[in-house]
Amino acid sequence: MRHPRRRVAIAAVGALLLPVCLSATAVAAPVTGEDVLYTLDVDFEQGVLQDVNHDSPNDDQLQLNRQSVFFPYVNVAASARGTMIRIDVDTGEIIGEWLSAPDGRGRNPSRTTVDKLGNTWLSNRNEAGGGQGSVTRVGVIRGGTRVDSGGTPDPAGDYLQGPFAYNTCQDRDGDGLFATSRGLGDIRPWVNTGGVDDDGGVETAADECLITYSRVAGTNTRTVAVDANNDLWTGGSNTQHQKISGVDGSPLSTPVSFGCGGYGGLVDQAGTLWSARYGANLLRYEPGAGTGACLNTAHGDYGLGMDPRTGEIWHTSVNGGVVVKLDPAGNILGTFPHGNARSQGVAVDNDGNVWVAHSLDAGTTTVGHLRTDGTYVGNVTLPGGDGPTGVAVDTNGKVWVANINSNNAQRIDPDAGPIGGGGFPVGAVDLTVDLGAGAGPYNYSDMTGSVLGEITAPVGTWSVVQDGGVAGQTWGTVTWNTEPQGSVPPGTSITFEARASDTEAGLAGEAFAPVSNGTEFALVGRYIEVRATLTAAPSGTSPVLSDVRITTSERTGVFSCQATALNLAGVILARANPPDVPCVDDFAQVANVNLPAGILNVQAGALTARTDQTPDDLLALPPAPGDGAVSTARVEHTRITALLVNVEVGVIQANASVTCDASLNPVFAGSSQIASLRINGVNVAVGSAPLTIPLVIGSLRLNSTTTTATSVTQQALVLDTPLTDVVLGEARANVEALPGEPGGSPCRV
Repeated sequence: MRHPRRRVAIAAVGALLLPVCLSATAVAAPVTGEDVLYTLDVDFEQGVLQDVNHDSPNDDQLQLNRQSVFFPYVNVAASARGTMIRIDVDTGEIIGEWLSAPDGRGRNPSRTTVDKLGNTWLSNRNEAGGGQGSVTRVGVIRGGTRVDSGGTPDPAGDYLQGPFAYNTCQDRDGDGLFATSRGLGDIRPWVNTGGVDDDGGVETAADECLITYSRVAGTNTRTVAVDANNDLWTGGSNTQHQKISGVDGSPLSTPVSFGCGGYGGLVDQAGTLWSARYGANLLRYEPGAGTGACLNTAHGDYGLGMDPRTGEIWHTSVNGGVVVKLDPAGNILGTFPHGNARSQGVAVDNDGNVWVAHSLDAGTTTVGHLRTDGTYVGNVTLPGGDGPTGVAVDTNGKVWVANINSNNAQRIDPDAGPIGGGGFPVGAVDLTVDLGAGAGPYNYSDMTGSVLGEITAPVGTWSVVQDGGVAGQTWGTVTWNTEPQGSVPPGTSITFEARASDTEAGLAGEAFAPVSNGTEFALVGRYIEVRATLTAAPSGTSPVLSDVRITTSERTGVFSCQATALNLAGVILARANPPDVPCVDDFAQVANVNLPAGILNVQAGALTARTDQTPDDLLALPPAPGDGAVSTARVEHTRITALLVNVEVGVIQANASVTCDASLNPVFAGSSQIASLRINGVNVAVGSAPLTIPLVIGSLRLNSTTTTATSVTQQALVLDTPLTDVVLGEARANVEALPGEPGGSPCRV
């Protein structure tokens, strides 16, 4: 049974944070509290929902969307310029432009793909140095305010300042600001001084949304495909394929080669890697079994797409005027004309439409449109577009095409244009985005994330930021699914991760760490960000997240303390903190006293007692070195008289303390001082050393320290007689375990 926490009422935030997949950018304040329960619709809306919902009739719980909705961007490789350009698919606004590799390394990116966190991976065709290729990952920020280096708002500022609706970029210099591109042409340098990033890393990248640069086995890398675990498969011209970590870009597999593939690629629902090869064979590789096959050019030789409803693979042939449909085992199901003699990229939407880019040839100005049953619908004309190489479906179901010769990207509305074959609209361009001279967008790949979002990874996330109120807050538990509605059916999973920082902006610079249900951990920082990932079974069955509680990690004990100036046979004068447990700041004072007790008479003056705890509100803060309790008792002068004995004492003071050391262990100390002592007119030297003096009426014990594993008691002067005892100057300091925490300590959580 833990010590009761202060409960926090959860109220609706004024501007609730919309899912990051939507075009509207909303910013939610962190939820304030040390112990917060999220269980109702309004509670979950205080976080970020990505591909999860609490829709009726399943209110007050989270489950996966029936269909994933991915991030609202198209990420175009500006191959000739060596950059990647990110476009808002709703507005056509160019969000930013980033270099694809450090200075001195090969660039010429041609493929991009998007992971489940919205980051964009891109490959560099011109890198083969040292027998390796390279891939780069660009993070994503939504929301924030443009500022200058001092944090002053400036629309032309080089930095973004939180709070953010969403952020995966890295605050590498820890200034709380994120240096990143403002838009087209604002390309931040990546100087690679001394070749420090040659072998991987982004240390010298000025743009803090460049988060990973990895050297990989596939030379002149082209293939980039994200799997269900959010890791990346890469492949290159040497047909070497390798998986790298979606966390830090490090190698996760030994390179494999079957002598085929290495161009465009994707990972299907079963986790199979498909990797094309221009003019040669298509690789179909099953990582789980470690088996692969090279499928001949009758299966196609260039662009790859996947039907989100059936999992069937569509593969273009550069020449021959046809696109090939394959089943997941690689068997040919059909070969269909698409309206042109040549083709490159291909994409399949959720409404049964297949879109084929009609190649980079000068003067090519169409995208072919057919149905997944092979019906040819017609060609979409591209006004102002020349050399369509890549196509991809965006989060709204519209189609984007990259035109290498006209240096632009165009958006196609599938429901527009004339009626074509089968009675379906052919489609028409409704937006053109100029990418600037010399862009050369060659991008035939999953540049929107639709393949991953709709097919490869049936996952969704919910994340929330919670404000613990003080710097250095220690967070301790995340507990979920304590209500009967929560469920994790066979084949599904719910996993949680957390990270903490003393600033909200600083969260992005911290790595997520996995946390277990109800198991105490220790993350330190005022703010904690918790992310839940829900994964469906292959059948589509969704887990249900019914409730989440995020709490600080409480101390398992408290300090106790007490100080007493005089105790004469149970008569107490000047006692600080009489309850003793818990310790509190207290002070007591008595000017003068004259007390008889049996054969004794005690006269004393200026009696004081004091107790003090650091910090004052112990349970509101995490343990820290220097936390502790101190007790002090002091008497300025005392005279004790009895038959045949006269004891005169100068200033006495007793001190007791317990302090959390650097290792957060309690350390006890006690000391006392007696300025002067006269017994029957004879001076006795005492000071602070322990001393016992026998008297006719009993014994006099001075400077006594008693220490146990959990306490210290300091007594400056004790007169023991058969009938009456006198204690002058007693100070105590203890640690006490909380109920249900055997061995607990205020220095520990």
